[in-house]
Amino acid sequence: MALRAGCLIAAFFFGGLAPAAAQPEAAQKHAIIAAADARAPTAAALEVLLLGAGSPRPAVQQLAVRALGRLERPELADAIIPLMASRRPSIRAEAANALGQAISRTPDRAGDASKRLLERLKLEKDATVRGAICETLGGLPYTTASDVQRAEAALYDATWRGTPRRAPGSNNRLASPARVQALTGAVKGLEALLRLRARISKPAIHTVERLRVLAIGSLPPKGAARPAGAARAEDARRRAAGLLAAAPVRRLAIAALVAVKDFNVDVFEAALADPDEEVRRLALAGLGGVEPADVRTKARFREFLVNPSPAVRYGALGAYGRRWLADGCAPVVTAVADVTHVALLAIDLLGGNCPASENVGAVLAAMADKIGRSDADDRTWQRPAHALVALARIDTIGAANRLQDFVTHPIWQVRMYAARAAATLGNDAALRRLARDGQDNVREAAIGGLSRVVGHQADEIYLAALERPDYQLIMTAARALGGTPDRDRAVQALHKALTRLTAQDRDTSRDPRAAILERLRELGSSANADALLPYLADFDPRVAKLAADILTAWTGQPHAAETAIMRTSPPPSPQALEEIAGLTARVTMRGLGSFEMRLLSDDAPAAVVRFVRLAREGYYNGLTFHRVVPNFIIQGGSPGANEFAGDGPYMRDEVGLRSNARGTVGVSTRGRDTGDAQIYINLIDNPRLDHDYTVFAEVTRGMEIVQAVLEGDIIERIEILSPKARGR
Repeated sequence: MALRAGCLIAAFFFGGLAPAAAQPEAAQKHAIIAAADARAPTAAALEVLLLGAGSPRPAVQQLAVRALGRLERPELADAIIPLMASRRPSIRAEAANALGQAISRTPDRAGDASKRLLERLKLEKDATVRGAICETLGGLPYTTASDVQRAEAALYDATWRGTPRRAPGSNNRLASPARVQALTGAVKGLEALLRLRARISKPAIHTVERLRVLAIGSLPPKGAARPAGAARAEDARRRAAGLLAAAPVRRLAIAALVAVKDFNVDVFEAALADPDEEVRRLALAGLGGVEPADVRTKARFREFLVNPSPAVRYGALGAYGRRWLADGCAPVVTAVADVTHVALLAIDLLGGNCPASENVGAVLAAMADKIGRSDADDRTWQRPAHALVALARIDTIGAANRLQDFVTHPIWQVRMYAARAAATLGNDAALRRLARDGQDNVREAAIGGLSRVVGHQADEIYLAALERPDYQLIMTAARALGGTPDRDRAVQALHKALTRLTAQDRDTSRDPRAAILERLRELGSSANADALLPYLADFDPRVAKLAADILTAWTGQPHAAETAIMRTSPPPSPQALEEIAGLTARVTMRGLGSFEMRLLSDDAPAAVVRFVRLAREGYYNGLTFHRVVPNFIIQGGSPGANEFAGDGPYMRDEVGLRSNARGTVGVSTRGRDTGDAQIYINLIDNPRLDHDYTVFAEVTRGMEIVQAVLEGDIIERIEILSPKARGR
């Protein structure tokens, strides 16, 4: 395949392939999306993408270049590199990103890719393209110190080129959006480089100083080490006087300083006074993992526990819990009365290392006693449920006296928390009852606890759980059977479960089937080999590879998987692709209100088509947001209200230049190309998620509703709105 691809690339650039057929643009785009969605498994499919990359139509060319990168094939780098010299800035930016994607899993190609990007960076005039090149430079999979240092030097220089200039007749510094984007790309590249490769090469002193300038607007100290070209550096230093970079730049600079643990007290103090709440939050989050020279006093820090921003208060409380909890929990007790997200963190912290003299058990007991008996629409259960789990860690008698009210509660999430508390208490009886609950998430939590509390005394329960439909529960049960003394019976039950799940023919069964196979590897033997042989041709290449590895280990004879490529579902139809342009979605949350999202049909057409179809079918109606991580994301849209239940088949990733900024909406996955229609919404800027997760929408109205979502909150409905229907 690599040889065939190389021949196609050569033909493409030296005139061996005829121009694309004179077909409508919509048809050409559909062909590219179809080939990309299938991951171009044949030479003909790859040819579609290569021809599209040479198209005179900007939209077609951009789509094709993006698709070439998404294949993550290093042999395609030679086809992508010339496109960085395109006359179209949008193509040059996409090509830079595509090059990084192409070699993302091939570290030995990072040096060459970096060289090509650096050559282009020296010539590039367009600020937006420069930003894309810099971001790609920072994320390459370097393995040598020299490559890291070369990239760092280029990114450092790029931060000066993106510095805003003084407005005529004014002391104010202004920047066009493009220049801000270039500077953001440079600092984003530095943040990624330092976070991912700091162990390979420690950053230069002047790089850290520059990040401090960009983070807080101050100047590096006089006499500090300078890079080569002192006159230029001094001139740049004067130009930077008074500069306060755009908020996204300050956030990234703070994050980079935290990554290299160079977060001194001056930066900390300045960041805490920053007008941007996200800069303040990042400073507080970073404080928990680094040691400033002087934190002034806890009294100074405690000011931020009462900051007007809940996000800042949450960050402050988390940092306080990591650093000073043993010194006194009074500020944490006060936070129990805060907004729910902050209060839940406070409750969790009170189950930690508070001084015994403070009697926080009484606070937790009083909170646990507030559990009601209302139905699933109740939004008050979270605090008492968290309180019970925290209480179980510090007052076993108090928690045990209250456990029954939670074990029998009508809301299943409360019973799930009861299982976690029962595990801490070592309450065998409660765990056994909950392990037979009607809701599989409750069973899963209980079995996880039983495996720690009684081990294989509960094997009957683990074996029974293998017959349940929930994938997460099956995975937990398979793991609980590790080391069982009744190997033969366990192997029989595991094979039966594996056969049943395989017969369902669902891509999303990969994780539980892999968990079963791993347990069979341990408990089985060559006597079981015949039952595993059919899985060499399994529809999932990872399952087939795992089966081959196990058979090889069991028999001592080499076995090879017969399946190498993940199957694909039919691509979106041309009509479906045409219909998604300009659509928005309105998400109504039960008891909260609604928020609206703009669907990014150009960035992720296949993901948008699938989301629109499922929303119109009512798929999401009544599902929940089962995962809520304040100052990170909310995740939902699972029929099983957990990570492992979703719509099949898997959807392919459509990662690209679109960043995981606050308010963007992405496709949740458990590895490359494993989207199952679960979604997540970024509560903050999350650049660490870039290039790994598909961003297909962005919240345009009602972000305050998103911020208020709690674990278990229900999606009443999702409506797809045409451009004419907006605002109704």
